[in-house]
Amino acid sequence: MRLLVLLAVALAVVGGCSSGGDDGDAGSSSVARSTGTLPEEASLEGCRDVADGDEARSCYAAALAAIMRDSDDPSKGLEQIAVEAYTEPTGRLLGDCHGLMHTVGRAYAAENGVTLENLMTYLPQTNEPGCSAGFAHGLVTAVAPEIDLGDPASSVAVCDEALTRYRRYSCVHGFGHAFMRLVREDVNEALRLCSVLGADAPDCSQGAFHDYWFAVAGADDAERPETVVEDPRELCGAQPDEFVRPCWYRAFIENRPEEPIESGADILALCEGLDGLQRQACITAGSVVGPPDPAVQLAFCAELDGEEAESCIRGTKVQNLIASPAEEHVALLQECDGFPDETALACYRWLGKVMSVLTDGAFEQYGCGSAPDARRRHACEQGAGEIDEPLVTFS
Repeated sequence: MRLLVLLAVALAVVGGCSSGGDDGDAGSSSVARSTGTLPEEASLEGCRDVADGDEARSCYAAALAAIMRDSDDPSKGLEQIAVEAYTEPTGRLLGDCHGLMHTVGRAYAAENGVTLENLMTYLPQTNEPGCSAGFAHGLVTAVAPEIDLGDPASSVAVCDEALTRYRRYSCVHGFGHAFMRLVREDVNEALRLCSVLGADAPDCSQGAFHDYWFAVAGADDAERPETVVEDPRELCGAQPDEFVRPCWYRAFIENRPEEPIESGADILALCEGLDGLQRQACITAGSVVGPPDPAVQLAFCAELDGEEAESCIRGTKVQNLIASPAEEHVALLQECDGFPDETALACYRWLGKVMSVLTDGAFEQYGCGSAPDARRRHACEQGAGEIDEPLVTFS
């Protein structure tokens, strides 16, 4: 309970650090640079005084690794780290926590003999999308050498043991990262491996695109590809339909637009000249890097029409409400009533799906049940019933 209260306060106070993603995950505004050799000793308090960005991240990574090393239970260590990240006054740790915990997760796996076989014993038992999800992705990346490239689906099947939909999603996303490391950041080869996973392919691909941008930036100890495409329009324009939305979803999270998103028109400006699926996916990506308050995001989406509004809604950062009470979840759903009828139903379906993922299914009962009429309630319940389907644009 203490952690949930602190999360709620931090997301309100440090909301500007929070994006939508898995660095779109709550609490990530940029990728963490490669840490190289970690200092042997570091404290979170001391790291705040380090002026150089790369040195500070290296310091934080060492301090976070020490917390995990000193904890007799990884869950306890992760809870301590989350409390530290969400209450640190500068917001600096919160902004980089997800990426830093990739590094910490890999180090922890090496020190504790984490294998593909025992992976589920160590994966976080929480839906927290920042520090804990980053640790999970680091663990999965660490066991990458054990993946059978001839039968990747057999390795990813370990994710089926996750107790919640959110954790299974995070596990599959982590394998996208792992595939990229195995094939030396060849995104096309990693996507080929993801494509073998059937329904999990889009969520795996988002992890692959996430790692691609790490590699382009020289972050998270990722190897820069021999051939680099830095324009999302070119990269995502070359993808099969199945991977277009995941590609765009990561694009602006890791390559922030120069100007802040302050209106629906700002989102459309990012996508000028695109059409069809590419435009829809770009609009979602623009929505993701908008305001941290999902209600304000939906207000911007309400300035758009038809498919463009629906695509914008797909970028709603519901994960920023992970620690919020049920009434705030319901209040967000009610924002859907600000759209024209058919778009409102699409909004109820999407929020019904992703809010149910966030709340381990509980939202269907208390959220969908609050809908003002049968059609909206049915749309919400329909979305809630689809949580086991690909999430595609989620973090």
